[in-house]
Amino acid sequence: MPAFLYRCPVTGYNIQGFIPDAVPDSDIAADGSADTYQTVTCTVCRRIHLVNPRTGKVAGAPQP
Repeated sequence: MPAFLYRCPVTGYNIQGFIPDAVPDSDIAADGSADTYQTVTCTVCRRIHLVNPRTGKVAGAPQP
């Protein structure tokens, strides 16, 4: 899977993430969307975030 961007909920910085495994086909809905969150270790705050690599949304983070 190519790199993606997400916003760190701790620092507010945009971070580039990368997950080497592709999203399994079983997690993709019929309309083509995937609501799968992957664990990503943030390179700035060093915490673990749950990020949807397709949308860049972080679970539990306030949405603007």
